[in-house]
Amino acid sequence: MHSFGTMKLIYDHRNGKRKEIPIRILLADDHFMFRETLREALRHKAEAYTIVGEASDGAEILALLTRHRPDVLLLDYKMPGLGRLSTFGQEVARCSPATRTLLVSGYAEESIALEAAVGGMRGYIVKGAPLAELFSAIATIQAGGVWVDPRLPPPAFHAFLHQGANGTVGALSRRELAILSLVVRGMKNREIGVRLHISEKTVKNHLTHVFAKLGVTSRQQAVLSFVSEKTEEPQREAM
Repeated sequence: MHSFGTMKLIYDHRNGKRKEIPIRILLADDHFMFRETLREALRHKAEAYTIVGEASDGAEILALLTRHRPDVLLLDYKMPGLGRLSTFGQEVARCSPATRTLLVSGYAEESIALEAAVGGMRGYIVKGAPLAELFSAIATIQAGGVWVDPRLPPPAFHAFLHQGANGTVGALSRRELAILSLVVRGMKNREIGVRLHISEKTVKNHLTHVFAKLGVTSRQQAVLSFVSEKTEEPQREAM
């Protein structure tokens, strides 16, 4: 189990020593009550966290990212002005390359997590999680690791672990990502259809599009493209 401090270490050139400073956080949620809950929870740990701003839609997020360059963005899944999640993640990286995004969702849904991963986000946590898990998730992604809510299946973690290994995965739609993740888990087309409440023919059609977008010709090649190994693995908090 990797454990991370809840503060950020920086090098002080004046005395040649490292010192701890609070992690700078941007809160993004269109529900004021939830933002208020997060704000109060983080302010109770003011020595560890500083809230640099709050946003209620996509345009506000990008403006505040450009202005404040926070360490961590706590991003609600369903907000006005986000558009496609994977594309918005790329916009976040363009506005503030050093900011790491933790998606906060009311749903433990694998397809949402996969889309967040291909957008370059660093973690996914469900809104019902204990505050202790939220603090651990923030510390983990700020330290360079990834955090995946334990309610999600392993393929979701692999997607975050290998994000950026194959940029073409980002071209897949959420439905295509969901189907590909089930292929990774060894499910047949009929089983995938039952799981997603679609016909076997529809599954085959989606896989045809997946193969074309990934530039592959078989299920095995698609799986390898999705979970290709990296030489170094980011740190993950054991859960």
